[in-house]
Amino acid sequence: MKTKPNGYWTYEKCKEVTLKCETKYDMYNNHGTVYNKIMKNKWFELQEHFTSSKKSNGYWTYEKCKESALECETKSEFMINFSSAYNIVRKNKWYDLFEHMTPIGNKYKRLIYVYEFDDNYCYIGLTGNLKRRNIQHIFQDKKSSVFLHIENTNRNPILLIKTNYVNVDDAILLEEKILNDYKNKGWNILNKTKTGGIGSNVIKWNKNACKMEALKYDNASQFDKKSSGAYHSAAKYGWLDEFFPMTSKNGHWNNKELCKKEATKYKNRSEFCYGCWSAYNYSNINNWLNEFFPKYYKSS
Repeated sequence: MKTKPNGYWTYEKCKEVTLKCETKYDMYNNHGTVYNKIMKNKWFELQEHFTSSKKSNGYWTYEKCKESALECETKSEFMINFSSAYNIVRKNKWYDLFEHMTPIGNKYKRLIYVYEFDDNYCYIGLTGNLKRRNIQHIFQDKKSSVFLHIENTNRNPILLIKTNYVNVDDAILLEEKILNDYKNKGWNILNKTKTGGIGSNVIKWNKNACKMEALKYDNASQFDKKSSGAYHSAAKYGWLDEFFPMTSKNGHWNNKELCKKEATKYKNRSEFCYGCWSAYNYSNINNWLNEFFPKYYKSS
């Protein structure tokens, strides 16, 4: 999509583009600028027609989940494109449906990527999860050199993948080599820090660091909003119940009435998810969402 002048993406313009998409994943991949505008302005109602929000309770059988999973190459794609099916697969431990998917990097492997801007600026990085890192650079991390350059110049970069997932030690050496190659070709480098960092919150946010960070907040929802990196590490490794015992499965948000009360604060599921992910997540797991938001429920 070509760069548009400031102010171009009004609510109506964004609505026109969104209606051409069937899923959030399609929207993000093909219309990233519009997706960013919608998220920034909290126009979540524009996404309510996406297919992932139209399935009735009980729709996601094993076979239906399998059909959707086979359309995806990675777990991240499956989670974004078919979030309800993904949650059902995890809940029922149907892990065989992940077997065909391409594994992303982990704390032992990284790939090298480059953002190239048409004004001869670039950013070189390495990551164990390219989709997540891309979302952070483009939408979430307002201190990111990539995010700031987009904001300051109104230019959208091209994302290039320079390597496959390789051993961390090899990735560190390759990152420096690729950065020097760009320097020698006359590119302006946006990287603020020296190459060699492994580009993941997995190492930074170990259990002790997450626990110290969690102590700053009253509940898991606040923890998620204020320190998403630490929150997601804690969620991934199962530490949230320890840090916030009142929000465990046997505690706060597994109470239907409390979730229902929280849900009344929001106009739709999307706002509920964004405003209080913990309550939304337990509501989704327990199949309460159709009751909380009947207006958006359609039977198959």
